[in-house]
Amino acid sequence: MSSVTVDYWQERKSKKLGSSSYRYRRVVERELRPILGKGEFTIALGNAKGDALVKYRQAHREVEQTLAAAWDEVRGIKKPKTARELFQETVERIKALGLNPYRPPTDDDEAGDDHRDEMRDWIERSAVAEGIAAKYPTDPETDHPMGVSAEDTRLVRMLHTSRPKIPAPTIMDAKKRYLEDRFALREPSELDRKKDEQRAERAADAIVEALGRVPTVASITREEARKVQAHLKGKVSAGTVDRYLNDVRSIINHAIAEFPDLHELKNHFTGLPILAGGRWGGPTADEEGRPLTVGEATAIRERIERLSRQHDLILIWRMLEGTGCRLAEVTGLRVVDVVVDGDMPYLDIKPHDRRGLKTVASIRRVPLVGDALDAARASLKLAGDSEMMFPRYGVEGGNTAASAALMKHVREITDDKLARVHSLRHNMADKLKVAGVEEADRKLVLGHALGGEGKRYGGPEGRLVAATRAVRKASA
Repeated sequence: MSSVTVDYWQERKSKKLGSSSYRYRRVVERELRPILGKGEFTIALGNAKGDALVKYRQAHREVEQTLAAAWDEVRGIKKPKTARELFQETVERIKALGLNPYRPPTDDDEAGDDHRDEMRDWIERSAVAEGIAAKYPTDPETDHPMGVSAEDTRLVRMLHTSRPKIPAPTIMDAKKRYLEDRFALREPSELDRKKDEQRAERAADAIVEALGRVPTVASITREEARKVQAHLKGKVSAGTVDRYLNDVRSIINHAIAEFPDLHELKNHFTGLPILAGGRWGGPTADEEGRPLTVGEATAIRERIERLSRQHDLILIWRMLEGTGCRLAEVTGLRVVDVVVDGDMPYLDIKPHDRRGLKTVASIRRVPLVGDALDAARASLKLAGDSEMMFPRYGVEGGNTAASAALMKHVREITDDKLARVHSLRHNMADKLKVAGVEEADRKLVLGHALGGEGKRYGGPEGRLVAATRAVRKASA
């Protein structure tokens, strides 16, 4: 193996299982962390060394590309503009000169104000073009200007074109319009903006890589859409392929709606076979993970209590274990969101300027019962005068950092990739089922979309009563 491979290749041996697993791990330079929203790349490569080496090369190539793009952003290097963007810039330059880029020239000498205006416009165009050429030295043999910039070349060409035709939108034009309009609807946090941009970049880049060109949206055929899917299938998991293609569909559908020359176009990515479970590639049962066994959960908790230098980490684990909340829901809690007094203590899960939520159904009050209530009270004392319940993790990317810290303990107990921090949510779901809690009440606790019977709770107080009853029953 090369020195580069040694730098980012890790073999992890499990004493418990007597086997090895491999991963690609690379620390992100400090300057790039605000742009990428992470401190390191960690990519699982599998348990078979030969297969892991093959996956390593692909992982290393993709990480290198991501880092190169991030460095370009830090250095202020702009990405190449599309032909459509350059065309529009040239149109604006002509308008700024007081000319109409779309007025055709005429050789008609007939009298009339319209014809005289057209002739005057054409004379002005010629004068501007000659003025641009005069800025450059001329070739003594041909008398043509030398070293004309690309911008001036486009301007002169359009000045001499009677009816300039805008280039057809490419997939890159579609991606940029999609992001512009998406961000126009709401002002995202810097991390959310970066995540949206990265998702759109991955979707567009997948098409370019698979087809070997930057295609116009209208030129992509059904066969090429299948080719993109097959290309992705050889690189990432089935669920990830479906999610990439869902982003592709959204980008192209938006382009069809927004670009007039695409209004009648058919999106050939629509109706492709879904490779994983769930609508548009929702996570499969395997990708979602599994509950932790009693032994695993106990061992992980004891390990965090014994070895973690930060007291907040074990408190987060205890609250996850006792509430079934998502990790970001807990790490993003403000002090004002935690009610530990009264007959029904609870966490007020709602979006705020430091943390959004996965779905509207996630807005809810989650009961605090038993050990979770004790952990919440201890967390409030530890928070002191801070606005955030967990100051270290109540920042952009804090849930990712907390996940990484907790997963180090999880992986020391089990190498099963289906066992993870999110498994505690499955544990709570199982406890509620075993206790005989109705589905509607389980959804109230876990923040799943309510329908039918679940809508019978008209207000937050009624829902809290039902949810508290459910959690107490599960904890009994």
